[in-house]
Amino acid sequence: MWASLRITSLFIILNGLLSIAADEKTPKIVIVGAGASGISAAVKLLENGYDDIVVLEAENRIGGRVYSIPFGKGFVDLGAQWCQGEKGNIVYEMVKDDFEFVDNGIGSDNSLVYTSDGKLVDQIKFAKLMNLSMSIAEGRENQAKFNKSLGEFFELNFWNAFKDKDFEDVDKELADQVIDLCERGMNALYSSESWFDVSSKFMSSNGAEGNQQLTWKEHGFKIVFDYLTKKLPDPSKAIPVDDKIELNKEVTNIDWSSNEAVIRCADGTEYRADHVIVTVSLGFLKQHHRTLFTPQLPEKKITAIETTGYGTLGKLFLEFENPFWPADIKEWASYVFLWTKEDKDSLRGTEREWLTEVYGFGKQIAQPNIIGAYTAGKFIKQFEEISDEQLIDDCMWLLEKFLGRTLPRPINMRRNRWMTSKYFLGSYSYGSMEAQAHNVSLHKDLGETLSSSGNKPVLLISGEATDEFNSGYVHGAVMSGFRTADDILDYYKSNQH
Repeated sequence: MWASLRITSLFIILNGLLSIAADEKTPKIVIVGAGASGISAAVKLLENGYDDIVVLEAENRIGGRVYSIPFGKGFVDLGAQWCQGEKGNIVYEMVKDDFEFVDNGIGSDNSLVYTSDGKLVDQIKFAKLMNLSMSIAEGRENQAKFNKSLGEFFELNFWNAFKDKDFEDVDKELADQVIDLCERGMNALYSSESWFDVSSKFMSSNGAEGNQQLTWKEHGFKIVFDYLTKKLPDPSKAIPVDDKIELNKEVTNIDWSSNEAVIRCADGTEYRADHVIVTVSLGFLKQHHRTLFTPQLPEKKITAIETTGYGTLGKLFLEFENPFWPADIKEWASYVFLWTKEDKDSLRGTEREWLTEVYGFGKQIAQPNIIGAYTAGKFIKQFEEISDEQLIDDCMWLLEKFLGRTLPRPINMRRNRWMTSKYFLGSYSYGSMEAQAHNVSLHKDLGETLSSSGNKPVLLISGEATDEFNSGYVHGAVMSGFRTADDILDYYKSNQH
């Protein structure tokens, strides 16, 4: 099998080489980062016969913010978790014919909602408020016309609708609690500290349409790389990307001052390239762009880097010997937590304040003994800094407080730490009010290719933050990788004689 795979790979490369003019040397290309964007760029280039490629990855693994780890009886995702949307989602289109997704199925009808004093919330009243919230969140056309923050858009529309007689049976305290819940949910969706930082206008056209909870089951999101590199569904058609990747290669400087870029690494090695594709996270660019590039980037790119929103989504998973939650998915898919004002105020300034930003706990498809939770907002650093033991103690305190009963202790726990991770410094980007104030265009300003005097694309910046309509998503990262590879391919096509 391996012999046939090598021969097939050779034919892929030889076939692609026909697209390069015979009198031109094969260009040298360096890709910085082996996440979804970097791997996508490498695949596209290799498929078209551009074989002189090296992918430099600072971590000891590929995947970037797609990070599936063994846990329980399968894998859990510390980074990207769901395939979100079908229409306009290149990841979904890539795998749909050969992979059977499962709907995670969490909704207001199968969520048990508790207040922090241990009371079960009226399901009908809660569902009524959540349906209102969903209709506001899906009002993309109105969001696009609103020049203020997502939080302002949401609150204005929520309270205007709440005055309707349909909500006469719902008290304002519950409505206040649902608004607080919605902010927690939106902060988790956009990795923001506050939904007042998020631009309603920018986010109105963001993301693919369709089911937002398509799960990879026990495989984890990592399986997408097997489809991306053609290892699945037919290994004989695999693209030899793995041979091009060098791990533990931290890039410290990219000199793009001449027609040939020089890429310097922390271990003292240097690489020269006709083209360099940079796919590092926006968080890394925010912290290092002034030393990473020589010369410094154009001012409009710097403005885009410094003003575009970029935050952290905290995630944790608890494994129990036996589930203490209902087994029937129709009966239960998640616990949702609503804070009373008194209980929330009592945690102000304490080491457990981060718990006030937890949305709730939900089931994990194909992992019946595991529940997971998500948190974002102002106290994400606290979440990352506390010890594992303290995190478990806090989670059990939270669960027992809301559910009003003593629970078994978990036998295992995993969580992420993206904010304090050296090469990521957060989870993903969002359109911020600051970027809106500076009239930033992420796709044009951050993702625009920088060329030499001869219009040769020398420095190309890729990654989820550079995709115009799908920033913050893996499919946005994949599309951006293809885009930068196409810029190089188009250059050589236009210069063929």
